[in-house]
Amino acid sequence: MAGAGTGAARFPAVSAVLSAVIYAIELAIIAASYFSLAESALLLPAINPAATPLWPPTGVALAFVLLRGYRVWPAILVSSFSANAISPGTMTASWLLQSTSIAIGTTLAALAGAWLINHRSYGAKTFFTPLGIGRFVLIAFVPTAITSSASAILGQLSTSDLNLSSLVPSVSWWLADAAGTILIAPVIVLWAMPPRQAVAKWDLLETTAILVAAAVIGAITFIPVTSGAFNELLSQQRQFSFLILLPLIWAGLRGNQRAAATAALIFCGLAAWSSPPDASGSVAATGLNGSLLFLLALSISTSVTSLLLSAVIAGYSDRQEGAKRHFQIFVESVSDYAIFVLDPSGHVASWNSTAEKIVGYTSEEIIGKHFSILYRPDERRAGVPIRALELAIQKGRHEVEGWRTSKNGTPFFVTGCSPQSATTMPI
Repeated sequence: MAGAGTGAARFPAVSAVLSAVIYAIELAIIAASYFSLAESALLLPAINPAATPLWPPTGVALAFVLLRGYRVWPAILVSSFSANAISPGTMTASWLLQSTSIAIGTTLAALAGAWLINHRSYGAKTFFTPLGIGRFVLIAFVPTAITSSASAILGQLSTSDLNLSSLVPSVSWWLADAAGTILIAPVIVLWAMPPRQAVAKWDLLETTAILVAAAVIGAITFIPVTSGAFNELLSQQRQFSFLILLPLIWAGLRGNQRAAATAALIFCGLAAWSSPPDASGSVAATGLNGSLLFLLALSISTSVTSLLLSAVIAGYSDRQEGAKRHFQIFVESVSDYAIFVLDPSGHVASWNSTAEKIVGYTSEEIIGKHFSILYRPDERRAGVPIRALELAIQKGRHEVEGWRTSKNGTPFFVTGCSPQSATTMPI
């Protein structure tokens, strides 16, 4: 009895240790991913913690919390502090204090944003509906970006004298956090979640083509031309930016949310990379035509619009697929009637098992064939099937009664109707 009890008590201990190890590995992976993305963002010449057109780490932190839950906050806190503390190269006491403030603010912003999205929207599925996308944009702008930028400005004020000039960068930080969150978070969440529909080979090729098109258009638009032969095109270079509408609309109309979000990120990333810094190392952003406001408007117009369009189309496709499944279940459950569906041109689009038993054709044999195959040869020559289809379209329904021909040539009598709404014909 004592031995059995001791053995049973070991299993919870082993399970607890295994859970702790898995949790530690998860935190390490998230911390390494966050740190790598934050450090790679600093490689862009236009991106720096003082004044940046896009600041990705806030969006990265929000995406990780949405996907893995609130328990990953230690990984975000540690990796955010490490990325900010190491980036300048010198660890002074004031900079460590500011890095701590930024790390705390980023973590709180991600937790607050994820909590609001989970409780006021649809959690990680918030990008699946237009309403969810609208709520995400609002949350990204107000609590998430404000919390992150407020902690950064408080950290700066704690290491310098309080004056109005110190508060000016807070607006830039707020806009940069909001733009980075809107661009980065959808890409990570959509690629990490299972696709809404089964992915075929053509879908992968289509996604690749959309991303390549966005990269080529962004390179043509924003990468400076150094060859003397193309100097004349330099003044007209930004006009090519309108071409980004082609891959974004393509992705939106196909309901490909992953491609839409990633294409917008690639295009805006190239725009941020090409934004020239001024003498102080920050992006010139004075006036309504400054780089900061331009990139903010660019990120919103490309990312949000394409996400909304693709969500509408994907939702419509999901409803269509659901309606087809429900209709097929209904059709297969009917055992006393042969029911088949015609498309507007009169070709068979659906064929239930009872129709197969009565008429003799299997679904593989009949689907795609014109329904006139069920009529006698003399009726086909007289145009009876065509008139029946026209009457069903004009009047909304058509009464059916008469003899039809099965696969083996045996005649059978049918009676029923053909409604236009479903274009079905009971036999």
